[in-house]
Amino acid sequence: MDNAADIIELQQQLAFQEQTIDSLNAVVSEQQKDLTRLDRALGLIAQQMTNLQQAADAGQGGPEANQPPPHY
Repeated sequence: MDNAADIIELQQQLAFQEQTIDSLNAVVSEQQKDLTRLDRALGLIAQQMTNLQQAADAGQGGPEANQPPPHY
């Protein structure tokens, strides 16, 4: 048995695993940034939709104005 060769092999495996973990951590961090950005954008869009709906309701006589005409 060559303990030195075994130790070198283990060190190489450990270095590869650390590199893989660092790479995966970078990907997860970037994805979290993207999710945060998308969540903010979705919140803004939802607020704009609410504002537009309120403006439409106020300008056209209320929620019943948004219903389709009777011939539909």
